[in-house]
Amino acid sequence: MLGGSILIETVFSWPGSGTVAQFGHFPARSAVLQGTILVLALFFVFLNLMVDIAQAAIDPRIKPDLSR
Repeated sequence: MLGGSILIETVFSWPGSGTVAQFGHFPARSAVLQGTILVLALFFVFLNLMVDIAQAAIDPRIKPDLSR
């Protein structure tokens, strides 16, 4: 996903997280690259959690397995 965002932002000259990650490859900016990847990973995990919760609320066939 990060590689795709770098490609799209480069082709269309859109500023965004891909551009930040692209210029974070320089040795003096490795913390920028690590921070960008961490923020994007946390965003995707949070988004997937929200989708799972919404799907469980909407679809009555999905029930949590609490027997574990």
